Amino acid sequence: MTHTLEFDIAIIGGGMVGTSLASLLAASQPQLRIALIEAQPFARADEMHFQPSFDARSTALSYGTANILRELGLWDLLQQHITPIAQVHVSDRGHFLGGVIDAKENNLDAVGYVIENAWLGNVLLGHLQVQNNIQCFASSAVTSLTPQQDCALLSVKTDAQEFLIKTSLAVIADGGDSPLRAALGIGTQTRAYGQTAIITNVEFSEPHCGVAYERFTADGPVALLPLGESNNAQQSALVWTLPAAQADEILNLNDAEFLVRLQERFGFRVGRFTRVAKRFAYPLQLVLAEEQIRSHLVLLGNAAHFLHPVAGQGFNLALRDCVCLVETLREAIANNQAVGDLAVLQIYLDKQLLDQQITIEFSDKLVRLFSSDQLPLIAMRHLGLLSLESIPLIKNQFIAQTMGTAGRQFRWKLDDASPAESSDTKKLDSRVRGNADKSINSIDYDVIIVGAGLVGASLACAIAQTNAAQNLRIAVIEASSEVQHFSGENFDPRVVALTHASQQLLTDIGCWHDIVVQRVCAYREMKVWDGEGTAAIEFDCAEVQKNHLGHIVENSVIVNQLRERMAQLSNIQLIQPVTVMDVIPAQPEFPRVRVQLDNGSEITAPLLIAADGAKSNVRDLVGFSTREWDYGQQAIITTVRTERSHQFTAWQRFMHTGPLAFLPLQNNGDDHQCSIVWSAEDAVAQELMALDDVTFCARLTSAFEARLGPVIACDKRYAVPLRQRHATSYIQPGIALVGDAAHNIHPLAGQGVNLGLLDVIALAQEIERALQRNIPLADYSILRRYQRQRLASNLGMMSAMEAFKRLFGSRALAVNWLRNTGMRQLNSVPAIKKMIINAALGVS
Repeated sequence: MTHTLEFDIAIIGGGMVGTSLASLLAASQPQLRIALIEAQPFARADEMHFQPSFDARSTALSYGTANILRELGLWDLLQQHITPIAQVHVSDRGHFLGGVIDAKENNLDAVGYVIENAWLGNVLLGHLQVQNNIQCFASSAVTSLTPQQDCALLSVKTDAQEFLIKTSLAVIADGGDSPLRAALGIGTQTRAYGQTAIITNVEFSEPHCGVAYERFTADGPVALLPLGESNNAQQSALVWTLPAAQADEILNLNDAEFLVRLQERFGFRVGRFTRVAKRFAYPLQLVLAEEQIRSHLVLLGNAAHFLHPVAGQGFNLALRDCVCLVETLREAIANNQAVGDLAVLQIYLDKQLLDQQITIEFSDKLVRLFSSDQLPLIAMRHLGLLSLESIPLIKNQFIAQTMGTAGRQFRWKLDDASPAESSDTKKLDSRVRGNADKSINSIDYDVIIVGAGLVGASLACAIAQTNAAQNLRIAVIEASSEVQHFSGENFDPRVVALTHASQQLLTDIGCWHDIVVQRVCAYREMKVWDGEGTAAIEFDCAEVQKNHLGHIVENSVIVNQLRERMAQLSNIQLIQPVTVMDVIPAQPEFPRVRVQLDNGSEITAPLLIAADGAKSNVRDLVGFSTREWDYGQQAIITTVRTERSHQFTAWQRFMHTGPLAFLPLQNNGDDHQCSIVWSAEDAVAQELMALDDVTFCARLTSAFEARLGPVIACDKRYAVPLRQRHATSYIQPGIALVGDAAHNIHPLAGQGVNLGLLDVIALAQEIERALQRNIPLADYSILRRYQRQRLASNLGMMSAMEAFKRLFGSRALAVNWLRNTGMRQLNSVPAIKKMIINAALGVS
């Protein structure tokens, strides 16, 4: 009869990921019974010896990974054989631009660390072998894994015996070629890079000074990671990526010839290469498991996602997955849930999927961008390297991603004591307790939306009109009174350039026809040029087989039609004019968000959505953190009349003081009016605002190079200070940010409102999906899915707009040359232009 052993968790694979997870679980939940199963033999803790080796392979540990290992109590041991990275230098071979990440500039001891795999493995193995709740099965193979109704059943074979392991949760961490993954029928998505990584160690004539190099070449990246216990050491770990055919040739060279070829490829940044260790070769591909979880089953590490080594993200991402899983299991155990329940594992995946997606895209796009020899992509990577040096937002995001600090912070350990509770949480609890004995006259809704502007009203309509939402009660809170109406030749100075995706949303809501009847202006072309150079780029709707690129519409026209549509939907109640005075998040004793209004009433709902603009009152009351800074510019907006027709074209001129846009308007066939957005440095903007109308029109004509002849007249001017703002998270339990409340960007490409409407589409779809599946609106998975769709996408667009703003605001000759060369190249490649147009239209 086959013997059966029972464990709470069985980890299959005793490599760095499997041993890390076992150690984290033992520290977090010492009552769990954990099995670690490894096909190779383990040394006993008292037999383990370590000797640094020139032939050893190494791993780059991110700053975030180091923090996790510190929390685990292993850092003092690991520190005996690590090399701190003081700087990371990123460069593109054959070009003059580069970027530097410096530990001192970021007030850190190190950007990251390099450690020999053997030492990291020894420390992890030694740590887990002295844990009472971990049983190691070495030289043991899992021959089958069979899911059961309440467990997973593992068949295990050793040299001496065969037995079964029954476990609530089986963790597959047996590597990129995982045989168990294949046996379970879990497919993979694979992208072959056609490259091979040659991994070895090298010595050179100059001290490495703690600098890690990432040198991009047309054939692939070359990375040098510093080794040795001193900045004066003269050796590094080498990861040299080459096309497969070239790699075979390089591997067959003798040591002297290999070093010559490496010198040619890398240059002399570390002096002359003098010695090379044993070489290893690994074909490179991106492999993603199509399923990471099943009932009682989870995939981790390379079994879940096998990445290109270009940014050294593989083990660091896997360790963050481990910590997230441990935190999720800790919460499940506290709530008396089984650790293998599919609902529990889905929570883990929802938490960690955004980090996985960003890291995978970061690594994949980096290698593909820097491996291309196409001129437009060369220009794009030049822009990226320039951005690393000149744009704080992009540089900080790149640093955070590289250092493994971009994601959320986890609480995976046992609670030390209640003082770990934040003061903000205590404050919220005391507010709830303070009201617990009071009789409050509350009105209950299903969804509360604060803000009835373009984004908030669109969201209310998008949710309310779905079949699944007919029984919902939706409250829309608005602080202002009715929307102003403009008619005749009077235009709202605030206009938006709606993309095809935004138009489709308004069509689905049922507003677009009436908006068109009132007043819109379709534009068929877009012309952009550099006011400090000679380059220009033109976009035509015919290039993407469309009738137009978009529509210029007055803000008030859209909002008025949305308000009318809201009035037609019986499940929406508009409450105005009232102001939100306080927000009390949901608590276990009262699982609804409470919103207190300035008219003395209180309303509650399981879901509160802040759509109250860039200066969001709700965002501040609830305590969402933001990254923000002033541009030192103001946007002057007004309506002007020009001598010549605008030709149904959107025009934009970039100047070092800021961009100037002319957006076409139309009224009863009159095509000589435009809405202008003139972004200018504060001093210039103040000067322009002080001019009389005649002088202002003359200055505007000159700045616009009289492309439409003289500017004949202008309406009242308004100046709006420009500020970049982005919430670090869009969600809290029961609360979400949308539109400008979540992200506020420079208006140079007119994407602000369109990003907000994409938020609306994503959140409305997630709410509809939840209603169709009878998922309560308080379920946090709804908001996590929304954030996964929108946060990274919005951040990418914001970074791109920031890059353009900085690029065109620079007066440096080298930057001037770069942007003019790039614009000319882009204008000459139809395929790239088509991609840009489709991205701007919001279509695939």
